[in-house]
Order: sequence, then C-alpha cells, then structure tokens
Amino acid sequence: MSANRANIVAVFGASGSGKSSYIKQRIRREKPARLLIWDPQSEYAEFGQVFSKTCTVLDCISEAKRGRFAVVYQPVGNLESWRRQFDFLCRMAYAAGHVFLAAEELADVTTASWAPEGWSMATRKGRHTGMRIIGASQRPASIDKHFFGNATTIRTGRLNFEADIKVLANVTGESPDTIRGLMPLEWIEKSMQDGKISRGAIRF
Repeated sequence: MSANRANIVAVFGASGSGKSSYIKQRIRREKPARLLIWDPQSEYAEFGQVFSKTCTVLDCISEAKRGRFAVVYQPVGNLESWRRQFDFLCRMAYAAGHVFLAAEELADVTTASWAPEGWSMATRKGRHTGMRIIGASQRPASIDKHFFGNATTIRTGRLNFEADIKVLANVTGESPDTIRGLMPLEWIEKSMQDGKISRGAIRF
C-alpha cells in the first residue's frame, strides 16, 4: 500500500456481531510491524505490550524509533480522561508514521460532530505518513463523520437500530431488509474506492 493511498476501515455492528474477531483476525494475518491498539475493553493483550499510562507508551515508541513495536493501550479514568488519552495516542501514531492503528468503541471517545484533534489528523491526513486505520463502533450515528466519510472500506454486521440499518443500507447499496437480516457473525463490506461489495461470515 502506497504511503499516499488511504487505508481506513470502518467496522460497525451490535455487540456480538464479530467486530473484534474481524480486527483480531486481520492483525494476525497482516502481522503489522508497527502496531498500536486502543483497547478499552481489555481484549487485545495477546497482541503486544499492555500499557495504561501514555508517558510509558511514548517511551516505548521513542525507543523503537523507526523499528518494530506492538503496543496495546488500555485507558484508565473517566470518559473525559479517555478522550485526552486517545488524542495523545493518535497524535503519537501520526507522528511516528507507518503505524497500524486499531481503535475499539469509538463512541466512547468521539461524537457525531466532534473528535479529538489527534484522531482527526490520523483519519484525514494519516495516509501521508503511511498509517493504516481500523475503527469500530456499535452505531454509525455515534462516531465522528470525518472518520465515516474518509473510510475507504465500510463493513457492517448485525445492527439493532432501524436508523443505523438505513444508514448502512444507503452506504452499501443493499436493501434495508438485507442489512436487517444479517445473522450474528455475518457481514457485508463495501470498498468505497471501487464500489465492490463483499459478504460472508466470521470463521474461527
């Protein structure tokens, strides 16, 4: 993937739809050399060194310089504090360059009309530093529109809310009934670059 070509995946689906399983499978398959995971649910410890203080993460990545690292960050404190920590990590990933950034539960740290500046930088300009980004949320209505709008791939699993079903039906070009009928672990994915539609189910 060219450093100037965006690679941003937006993953949606209700709890139990397979979002985390997909992200984990992709990390295992791609084995990124420079990995940073925002892990608010403490699900990704197998993929790297776990931190809960941003200063120690900075030390880790500073020591790695242009080399390999795998950092799993589990935020601490209240949601306001989480947003500051998330902002710091995204700024760091953007500055470090060539980072695979995976972020779970985006609704905790962004809203439809607001995102931390670091996340905004990463999603709007991260392609210039060779970033790859995967962000996950249970509801598209709960996350910032810049991320949604800049996604090069949009993937959805089972959704619980009619408004979300209509949004993803509109984005993918599939009927609301098709989106509504997705079973647990089934997914539909659209490439926003060439319009290609894929579908399947998470396999273990």
